[in-house]
Amino acid sequence: MTQILTYEDPVGGARGWLAYDSTTGPLAAGGCRMQPGLTARELAALAERMTLKQRVLGLNVNGAKCGLDYDPRAADAKQVLSGFLAFLREELHNRFSMGSDMGTQWGELQHLAAAQGIPSVKYAIKKTQGLSDEAFFTRISLLEGRAGMLSLGQLRAGHVLAHAAIAAARAAGAGGKISVALQGFGTLGRAAACTFLNEGVRVTAIADEHGCVVDPAGLDLAGMLSSRPGSPVPHIDPAHARPAREALFDAPADVLVLAAAADALSAGQATALPFPAVAVGANYGLSETVEQELHRRGVLVLPDFIGGIGGSASMEVLFGPRTAPTVDQVLTHSAQLIRQLVDQLLTEARRNAETPRGAAMRLAARSVIDADAQPYGHCPYLVPSNA
Repeated sequence: MTQILTYEDPVGGARGWLAYDSTTGPLAAGGCRMQPGLTARELAALAERMTLKQRVLGLNVNGAKCGLDYDPRAADAKQVLSGFLAFLREELHNRFSMGSDMGTQWGELQHLAAAQGIPSVKYAIKKTQGLSDEAFFTRISLLEGRAGMLSLGQLRAGHVLAHAAIAAARAAGAGGKISVALQGFGTLGRAAACTFLNEGVRVTAIADEHGCVVDPAGLDLAGMLSSRPGSPVPHIDPAHARPAREALFDAPADVLVLAAAADALSAGQATALPFPAVAVGANYGLSETVEQELHRRGVLVLPDFIGGIGGSASMEVLFGPRTAPTVDQVLTHSAQLIRQLVDQLLTEARRNAETPRGAAMRLAARSVIDADAQPYGHCPYLVPSNA
């Protein structure tokens, strides 16, 4: 049963909401977004998608999502967000674990929460997981630890998406060095690109809202990642620029990774898409109709609540083990987790002659919330780190 808490800023009247997908269970988790035109209905749908991610992983966690109908670039955006966090104080202490989302940043959320007397926007984990303050902060501080070019907090979701894409490409028949076409070079896309670089994956095309860069031999990924975040992709590598972002869909690659917008492909584009596999990281990155068309053509598609599962998976890796992991262990175990999950998912899909989405929905349906159990430490794909 969905529960929605409604907020109105006392100064400017900005409206915000926290949507719980269910009122059962010890903990609910989800991001905070700030976006003009955001609605309670949209947040409720996103909370439902968050629940799917938790269920697929076998976590004792429900989905939630919160946000403000407000422009994050407005001069008073921080003040509006700060007031919203104050409104959510009791939820953040007791049952809501918040992350960043569109229009918000992890560090800013943490800073504004602390100013409101909230130790962390994920402090509810401390209570529901039965941790001391010391143990909680030891683990949550790992998100600030460096993992190459990015912090662990910045890298974790894209890292899992990248490994999901690699697993999909292998399952679709790719041998040798894998090639990738990447849609999106924002927070999620850049994080995925960092992992592709570290794993020796050849990225042949990257697109954003401004256009596309294409090089079948492989783009200079390290050079692109050294650019300022938010720079238009065609400006980062003008030698390989294409004016139309749709050029991405013609680039040769083993797997297409969708890390930005919803409904990235039309039904018409799906009829001629040249990739053997697609890994969706962005929420609602593909409609179910497009997924069905791609499946009909023999294209392997990992849906968004699998490719975009990295935030939830990393919390299991961080808080599930009896002893605190290191930054490297979080990354290693996250990669192991998603590879095992994708392997089981595709095995069941083949066995039952169904789409990966259908298999994932059945996996999710097997999970049952236990209101008396801890949120983390139950994932069946993470045996090594729970030992």
